[in-house]
Amino acid sequence: MRIKNSIGRQIFLVVNTLLCIILGVICILPVLHVLAVSFSSRNSVFAGHVMFWPIGFNFDSYNIIMRDQQFFTSYRVSILRCFLGWSISVPLSVLAAYPLSLRKTQFPARTFFVWFFLITMLFSGGMIPTFLVVNAVGLIDRIWSLVVVGSVQVFHVILVMNFMKALPESLSEAAFIDGAGHFYTLTRIIVPLSKPSLATVSLFVILGHWNAWFDGMIYIRRLDLKPLQTYLRSVVMVDSAIADASVDIETIIANVTADSANGAKIFLAMLPILLIYPFLQKHFAKGIIRGSIKE
Repeated sequence: MRIKNSIGRQIFLVVNTLLCIILGVICILPVLHVLAVSFSSRNSVFAGHVMFWPIGFNFDSYNIIMRDQQFFTSYRVSILRCFLGWSISVPLSVLAAYPLSLRKTQFPARTFFVWFFLITMLFSGGMIPTFLVVNAVGLIDRIWSLVVVGSVQVFHVILVMNFMKALPESLSEAAFIDGAGHFYTLTRIIVPLSKPSLATVSLFVILGHWNAWFDGMIYIRRLDLKPLQTYLRSVVMVDSAIADASVDIETIIANVTADSANGAKIFLAMLPILLIYPFLQKHFAKGIIRGSIKE
């Protein structure tokens, strides 16, 4: 169907483009400011002259970070956390979504489990009961407490479920006629066709684990298991427990301020997501649109 290019539509396109540009500028300016501060000289940062372009360009902040062992330890923990979280969350979401995508004649308990999952989106046990459970099963000070808790998100299950429901039923019916079972049909037919939704869920899972900081604060006490965002939060908030390496005598003597050093750490923390997103972005819109439409 061809959309009529009326005056109203032209006005809508212009306003929509302007709003997207404004939102893009609002999102990118803080990043540019942090990046400029990380490359600027100590005096320029103290004087408040740095906005979106470095003044007194230098790499001193990054040289200081290279000697911060806790930063790279937390970096490795976050990378491991993202890998473990992705390898657990995505398969569990697929295994939960597939039976819910079947017809009621194929899975009679489908309605019950759909409501069971939906109720968990509205009600939860709460932070304290969750902490007591994690403590009771011995996951405190273990990386599994960061990846097992909340490993199945109902929103991800619904997204994958609706995407699978939108696939032609004739594909799975043909597989069943040829003697394939549900597991073979899921792994060889449904999952390969559901790559856009799985890429979208993967992006959500990786972003969620990479940006999470609160669970690392309440479940992890060991410094060698602190995730990156928990470490950065402690550095920015000047938590003396693990931030003593961020503002030491070496930083003061060098041409570096606490803001420039923290800015460099924040920018380095953004790099993995900035590198991963372009590869998943092409599947993102398709996965969101088809996975959010109930058919």
